[in-house]
Amino acid sequence: MKKALSILFCLAFILVSFTACSSNAMTEKNVTKTVDTAFTALKEFDTDTLQKYVDSSTLNTIVGFAQKHDQIKQLGQAIFENIDYKIKSIDLDKKTVTITVKNKNLAQGASDFATKLKNEYNTVQLLSKLNDEIFLNARLNELKQKISDAQMESDGIDITLNIEQGSKNLKLSFDEKAEDAVSGGALSSIKAIFGK
Repeated sequence: MKKALSILFCLAFILVSFTACSSNAMTEKNVTKTVDTAFTALKEFDTDTLQKYVDSSTLNTIVGFAQKHDQIKQLGQAIFENIDYKIKSIDLDKKTVTITVKNKNLAQGASDFATKLKNEYNTVQLLSKLNDEIFLNARLNELKQKISDAQMESDGIDITLNIEQGSKNLKLSFDEKAEDAVSGGALSSIKAIFGK
């Protein structure tokens, strides 16, 4: 009887351990769950979940600021709250997922906003303003209004994301094209202005 109980206990332990570790297995179910989790985190701009499920140089920078400034978090929510997505295909061998995404067309509003800032402040001045709560409230409200006024894009854009296997979960890697698509063109427009 003791042996039988010991064997059952060991089997239960193995099953629990396998279940706990299985969220990083490269399966269609886990990829789908990861995409759903990552895009829900984008829409809510849940910085903790984004850090866990998304690898993106630009988004990582924004998340860092959002964790220090609620205004940046609210801006992230405004940029991504209207995003719509659909998984088009999953390639487990190549470790990629192709997703059709659609957001508001934010390119022009972001470009106008960035141009205005660049005309008023040099880079050093602008960086110092990132800790000025009054500035952040006023200026980011302007950008949020532009986002609110923008129209949804008529067509979706296909993006292909690499899937990385972390120790506990899968993670989606966004390149510049993917960052731009999910942001409705806002990120590339801002980069274009400040890269000049």
